[in-house]
Amino acid sequence: MSKASTKTESVASRNASSIMTGVMATLAFAVMVIANALANALPLNGVTTGQLSDEIPNLFVPTGLTFAIWGLIYLLLAGYIVAVLKEAFRKNSAGQLWEARDGWLFTANALANAAWIVAWHWRLVPLSMMIMLVILASLIALEERNFKRFNGKHTGIGSRGANPAAPLMRFFLTTPLNVYLGWICVATIANATALLVTAGWNGFGIEPQVWTVIVIIAGLVVALGLALRRNAVAAPLVVVWAYLGIILKRTVVDPDQTRAVWIVATISAVLILGVLAGRLTGLLKGSNSRT
Repeated sequence: MSKASTKTESVASRNASSIMTGVMATLAFAVMVIANALANALPLNGVTTGQLSDEIPNLFVPTGLTFAIWGLIYLLLAGYIVAVLKEAFRKNSAGQLWEARDGWLFTANALANAAWIVAWHWRLVPLSMMIMLVILASLIALEERNFKRFNGKHTGIGSRGANPAAPLMRFFLTTPLNVYLGWICVATIANATALLVTAGWNGFGIEPQVWTVIVIIAGLVVALGLALRRNAVAAPLVVVWAYLGIILKRTVVDPDQTRAVWIVATISAVLILGVLAGRLTGLLKGSNSRT
């Protein structure tokens, strides 16, 4: 067998794998959307996702309006799926911006998302926490692959990856996952807090307000890490959105008792926005100095 024919078979196999995982990722996304829609439309187990959250006293949970971000996430992920299918069905695999391994990771993520809905609605909080970690880990893996793929440059502020892909394609292959990751970071913290509450953990005798301040600061560290080390914009902005939800809920429900919570959340949101604005200003100055 000649080297040319071997190479042709290898390319054909790789293309078939990409197509299969691209279709699989699309179907998994459909399952994820349907599961989340049925969760509140039926609702599953006779209770909505929001009602379940309200059953668990948790100062970190934002106001209900904040969860409208899922609509944006689904819309962006639909764009991601379109980009995935376009890449999966490319005849020429040279310079491909999406691979079969990405499809496996996204499929695992979407199915885990649907499984989380079931676990949460049947009040299986420990199981929901384990599933949430799968969702988070798969998103981190996808983010890392995108970061390396685009020459170490994310499609955030000042990104100039060496890959000649069209900006719109880069946007839909990275930004939806970045927004999704930002929200899942917040959701993981909320899920962990809910787990501790349902387990009857007394926080070593420390007041809930103090623990909430600690987890808000933890979220701040994650957001700043994404902004400074990964040049991300969307994920930190999602954390700001979640913190605005916390501020709104706490200032309406119990402003005096939770003063420390909403003040720290406000400071954290301002710090994140300040870092993003500072990086944007530095980029603009650098661009002007070169012209």
